[in-house]
Amino acid sequence: MSIPTFIAGALSLLAFIAHSFIGDKEYRALKPGETSPHKNKETWVQVRSGWHWVSTDLLLSGILLILMATTEIIASKPEISLLLSIYFFACGVIWLSTVLISKTENKQIIILGQWIFCFLMSGLIYVGI
Repeated sequence: MSIPTFIAGALSLLAFIAHSFIGDKEYRALKPGETSPHKNKETWVQVRSGWHWVSTDLLLSGILLILMATTEIIASKPEISLLLSIYFFACGVIWLSTVLISKTENKQIIILGQWIFCFLMSGLIYVGI
């Protein structure tokens, strides 16, 4: 069993739970009112849908990582692990770049620190290869 891969899978599943339920609760609080412009309502639905797209990525990544760490079901473990490591690394770079470009105060770099999670996941997966 690959302990780093298992830890990455468990972290991904925990992130999925937080993302799906706590994050969605925050988004529901931002729902535009009935008198809001149509574009605001449409944008809210689009952003909320994108939010849950990430939730789906976290769920499926977590399941895949746990399967790779604990079973022999997946034959191409090194290749899939490398691709997942690159995926999470790229997500971290994009997230951090977007925060740096868009921030209005320096503390947002840490407060919006999902990039740390992405780099941690990338490293754990890479080490687990």
